[in-house]
Amino acid sequence: MSGFKLFQMDVKSVFLNGIINEEVYVEQPPGFEDHQHPNHVYKLKKALYGLKQAPRQWYERLCNFLLSNGYERGMIDKTFFIKKANSEIILVKIYVDDIIFCATKDDLCEEFVTAMQGEFEMSMMGELSFFLGM
Repeated sequence: MSGFKLFQMDVKSVFLNGIINEEVYVEQPPGFEDHQHPNHVYKLKKALYGLKQAPRQWYERLCNFLLSNGYERGMIDKTFFIKKANSEIILVKIYVDDIIFCATKDDLCEEFVTAMQGEFEMSMMGELSFFLGM
């Protein structure tokens, strides 16, 4: 994209950000057994790594956050978001725990970073020097 600076953010512990909307129980993991209640199971409140619902729940939470902040989801690529502010535009691409974004104005990038770090635990990776396709 000519004239755009691409930036990258990384979500820390991405699948722990998903909120489970259904009842999910897991058996007691090795090393965390309750010897007084060996047959008890845990009811999860949040997603865990390895849980098949985790990626879907994370994406749903992130998507709802972006949509509530004025972003529109791409019609063809559902992991691509766009926000228009007057004649300015910011583009956001999600890939699991990596977020790549660019804007026509630096202020939009700064607002995006502030909003994302206010909602999720994230690391700003900085400007991309190499990116294969978008």
